[in-house]
Amino acid sequence: MTLVDRTIGYTLIRRNRRTIGLKINREGLTVSVPLQATLSRIEQVLHSKAAWVIRSLEVWKEKKIIQPQWCLDSTFWLLGDPYRLVLTESEKLQLISQNNKTDQIQEITRQIASLTSCQIEKFVMTWYRKQARAYMSERVALYAVKLGVPLPKVRLSSARTRWGSCSSNGTVSLNWRLIQLPLFLVDYVVAHELSHLIEMNHSAAFWRVVESIYPDYRQARAELKKID
Repeated sequence: MTLVDRTIGYTLIRRNRRTIGLKINREGLTVSVPLQATLSRIEQVLHSKAAWVIRSLEVWKEKKIIQPQWCLDSTFWLLGDPYRLVLTESEKLQLISQNNKTDQIQEITRQIASLTSCQIEKFVMTWYRKQARAYMSERVALYAVKLGVPLPKVRLSSARTRWGSCSSNGTVSLNWRLIQLPLFLVDYVVAHELSHLIEMNHSAAFWRVVESIYPDYRQARAELKKID
């Protein structure tokens, strides 16, 4: 069916139950319904939960991308979109969106096959960090304006257990791995950390600040915890 202009497939299971339940995992969306549930009622529920369904499907898609595999057959993700390492006509390595259908991009050749995993990692990480610096700076500037706070100093982090942090001196650290995730999750982390410039805690007052600039923070927070 179509949800928010996107075609979403799902597995329908009829059971002896009273309510319609939605479950999303690596296999996709499963809809469990009462035995006598009508198709119109099922579609009504799906449309009411469309935002949650789409975001949850995106998160499950990205769960396996946080630790890239440094090989030529691996997919590298940028803001929720898949990219592939290719050799251009000018014999330069590039990461090209798999959504790009141009016929001018050549497939990987034997010349690239001689690269080691370390060389591939260095090339891809340079690309990731360049993208992360540009995008994070843009989003931080946007949310600083929303909060009415001075533009903070931003640095990229390689922390294994934290997506972001805000120090007492006002420096915001953002994990470079965020650049792999869907946009709504990146924005949530940025909004969260910048809110600490006003409330350096996780009190009710802090969450009110977050909500003022990112109303859907509860949903994004829950989705991000599934990836941790």
